[in-house]
Amino acid sequence: MNRILSILIMMLLFSCVDKPSCNFIDSYYQDVYQAELAFYEEDYQKAYDIFKEVEARCGLLNQTLIREPEMMAKLSIKVGEPQKAFPYMERMLKEGMSFDTFKNNDIYNILKEYEEWDYLVRNASSYEDEFNANIDQDLRAEIVAMNRLDQEVRQPPIDFIEMERVDSIHQKRIKEIFNQYGYPSAQLVGKDDFNQGERVDIKTLFFHFDDTIYFKPVLLKMIEDGEAPADILGKMIDSRQRSRGFYDYGIYDNSDSTDILDFKNVDKRRVAVGLAPWKLKKRVDALRRAYYGY
Repeated sequence: MNRILSILIMMLLFSCVDKPSCNFIDSYYQDVYQAELAFYEEDYQKAYDIFKEVEARCGLLNQTLIREPEMMAKLSIKVGEPQKAFPYMERMLKEGMSFDTFKNNDIYNILKEYEEWDYLVRNASSYEDEFNANIDQDLRAEIVAMNRLDQEVRQPPIDFIEMERVDSIHQKRIKEIFNQYGYPSAQLVGKDDFNQGERVDIKTLFFHFDDTIYFKPVLLKMIEDGEAPADILGKMIDSRQRSRGFYDYGIYDNSDSTDILDFKNVDKRRVAVGLAPWKLKKRVDALRRAYYGY
């Protein structure tokens, strides 16, 4: 009984820790990019140590590609601290991840001997129910519809007048959503469900918005606060320059140094909006693809 009680207290304390006040552009993203690189290069202790320092300073985000809590769960196992993985796993379950992610991945097999594993097994469905209950289903459905229409109007034959009309409506509505809710997080609208053709990530919409005067300061503040994806502003700005063939941030995978304006200063610009340095991004992307096999 005392053992189970200590498990509950540990997980409760972890889940109740407030995210420290932090400027994520200055104090978070660049260190996390280095930790991610160390993880894929199998320097697990280095990655673990960096993540722990960042966690103490800012808390951990759960970015779509990096998935910091999941990476920390794996790193806890890799550095010989397997029980420290459980609070990160619990957080992931509370943020919409299926328990099958752990059950079907051999790296977590070592954890099955611990009581904390059984605790998560018993509570996984209730975490899922609570996550789903907190989703604003109306807003989710609206964003899914916006994403679908955004792509439909770009299918040939393209009616450019209609496409611009739809983009204008969507841009206006996203401003309203920002004013009412802030950036629509997974906790608010849930996660993408590609099996059902449901996309709630709004980043693609920003490729087609043109009001950079409004969005640039708004998105920059959201990135600083850890609320919006770190790449969204760079993607919006570069997408506006696509017709010219030259970019400020080099966010397109097929861009090279000849496509980027003032290339010698590209990393300064990228870091200033939360992006990884250009060569580091290329390196990590290649390692990530190899790790996940895609």
